[in-house]
Amino acid sequence: MNKEELLSEGYLIPYITGELSESEHRDVELLIESDAEVQMEYAGLQRTIERIAFKYAITPSEAVKKYVMQNQAVMRHLPPTSDDSSKWRLLAAASISATVIASASAWYFWNSWKDTDLKLAQVTSRNIEMAERYSQASQELDEIRNDLAVIVSPEFSRIILNGTDKAKNANVVIYWNAEEEEVFLNSSNLAQLPQHQQYQLWALIDGKPIDAGVFDAASGKFQIMKNIAAADAFAVTVESKGGAESPTLSTMQVYGETKS
Repeated sequence: MNKEELLSEGYLIPYITGELSESEHRDVELLIESDAEVQMEYAGLQRTIERIAFKYAITPSEAVKKYVMQNQAVMRHLPPTSDDSSKWRLLAAASISATVIASASAWYFWNSWKDTDLKLAQVTSRNIEMAERYSQASQELDEIRNDLAVIVSPEFSRIILNGTDKAKNANVVIYWNAEEEEVFLNSSNLAQLPQHQQYQLWALIDGKPIDAGVFDAASGKFQIMKNIAAADAFAVTVESKGGAESPTLSTMQVYGETKS
């Protein structure tokens, strides 16, 4: 047995409680005598056991104290040849040993439980973190699949809205299914607006604007707009947050006609 085995596998407590084999007892004793670190661990363990023993010691009642004192007075006048005194000493020693063993075992298992509980908490925390990451990745994958399904579907018309003089470099892509009245919008080329403003999509039918919903610029993401059954063209304006009842033509960012 070496020092690392002694300290990591907890040989000191069974050494104190007399549970080791003769060879193990001898190995531990040699290490206590020869190694300063083992001596410190052993001394600290002894102090801990003493504190535990005193903490959980049971205080006898006054009646028991009186009985013991009376018997001690009587025993002083009896011949010392009786076996009773040996029996009392053995019983006292056994009770003290039992208290120390129980206290040491409780201390050892409590520390072991604390270590196990900490490791369990760490594993649980890592599992929760991994589950959250998996859920987020799964959600993003579902969004990509849905977007791809819209892009490749022959039921959706692809309409490009090009920038006006107000935003020459801007453009928006609309995917529109007139039969199902579904409208998806990709606004990746639009600039970010102040918090008090939003973009608003309009469907134009015979020159009359129909509100198709407000949105914020979002890079690389499809946004679901209001249902539109018919449109000659689509346009996007900048409005106050929440949208307007009619478009502010002076803020029109993009415009594009449908091919139907």
